[in-house]
Amino acid sequence: MIRSSGVLMPVFSLPGPFAWGVLGEEALNFARSLKKAGISRWQVLPLSPPGAFASPYQCISSFAGNPAFIDPRGLYKDGLISDEELRSLYVDEVSPRIHYGEALPRHTQILKQAFTRFATRDFEELTRFRQKEVSWLEDYAVFMTAREIFGEKPWWEWPDPLLQKKDEETVRNFAREHAASIHYYIFEQYEFFKQLSELRRQINELGIAVIGDLPIYPAADSTDLWGRRELFETDENGYPSRVAGVPPDYFSAEGQLWGNPLYSWDKMKEDKYRYWIERIGKAMEWYDLLRLDHFRGFESYWAVPAGESTAINGVWEKGPAMDLFEDLLRLYPQGAFIAEDLGEITADVRQFLQATGIPGMKVLQFAFDPFFESKDRPHSYKANIVAFTGTHDNDTLLGWARAAGDEEWQLICRYFGLKSDSRDIDGPLSPLCRRVILTLWQSVANLVIVPITDLLGLDSSYRINHPGTIGGNWEMRLTQEQLDSLDLEWLAGINEVCQRN
Repeated sequence: MIRSSGVLMPVFSLPGPFAWGVLGEEALNFARSLKKAGISRWQVLPLSPPGAFASPYQCISSFAGNPAFIDPRGLYKDGLISDEELRSLYVDEVSPRIHYGEALPRHTQILKQAFTRFATRDFEELTRFRQKEVSWLEDYAVFMTAREIFGEKPWWEWPDPLLQKKDEETVRNFAREHAASIHYYIFEQYEFFKQLSELRRQINELGIAVIGDLPIYPAADSTDLWGRRELFETDENGYPSRVAGVPPDYFSAEGQLWGNPLYSWDKMKEDKYRYWIERIGKAMEWYDLLRLDHFRGFESYWAVPAGESTAINGVWEKGPAMDLFEDLLRLYPQGAFIAEDLGEITADVRQFLQATGIPGMKVLQFAFDPFFESKDRPHSYKANIVAFTGTHDNDTLLGWARAAGDEEWQLICRYFGLKSDSRDIDGPLSPLCRRVILTLWQSVANLVIVPITDLLGLDSSYRINHPGTIGGNWEMRLTQEQLDSLDLEWLAGINEVCQRN
């Protein structure tokens, strides 16, 4: 991994005329700004369709793209929607929090209008796409059609028990009866893949690499579990028997009960982990580098009995570790991956990470507990890591500093050479944010990444996610005026001086 720098910016947080960011011109303009700043990596959050509470880490499908990110202007240029229909999606003002509410159904309605016009055209290109993605796309289209027909209920509440169980004849008959809807969901993915592929090509031409984020687990209500339940820990009815989470930690005294289905690793081994080979392969069509979320789960994972209200009563189980990664590393170079190795890390996990050669992560915000002798401050970094000021799960730098107790704040001030009132100043010229970012840039870490909120010096109201909480997350939105206030000259300067350009 070469010495470089990056920015974490969710696609949904991009500015633009719609209720959330899309795969359009604002994304390309942001990449152009990164180029001017000497930044060569753009990290995004998962782009798969989110499940409950808009979480991209509770995805409905590990292979599909989120249709909400389809840029309606692309449909307009292709003659699939009218000017009036396009303008019906515009919002009067960009809010700092996304309100999906009525906007998401309207977006879907316009996509369906586009499909009715596309359906009168030559289907040759769509047919090729359908054939190429056959391993997952048919299941996805049936699953989404059933969800829509049955009022968005999870698959275990569908009225047809045979469809719940994915009985082959029942699925064939259902697909035949609802062929138009099946075709629509295939079209939806075709448009997403087309727009993402073109956008990534343009971003790459600027010299910017896109870093993706791969959740380790799909949601329980997902086409993955419904369509391939033999690969998961399930009971006789196909429901998850144990679910994923993490034990009590920095973020929550009760742990985090994610509720995702757990893999039956022994079953996956029988076909040489084909599911994972396919998942990684699909992700590498979308991204240049891939952050593997909850990396320690490949070595050992927290298993909680289904039905528990917290993650406290779980147990650690062993994962496949190198048995899986020997194959992955033969197919993809080490430089393609980043390991999210945060949280409770054992000697076995460290040994596993070292065996892969994949760089792990450091998060600066975790290193300043005044009552704990941390070895994770920037002066202690090693080269083969990816260092962050914070991730999507952290508070913003400004919010973190303002929430710090007196002793922690004094330690932060002493370490970074800050004045005691430094956290009172916000915005792109924030002395706190600038000093912390510069210190991170000066470290030996090969890759350093800063969330866009820290470059802009924003407070806790712009936090992306509060782990362990429900609602109010994944809604952070920025305006073009805010992005225009970025000090690209200062960023270009520190990239040059710290040799990250």
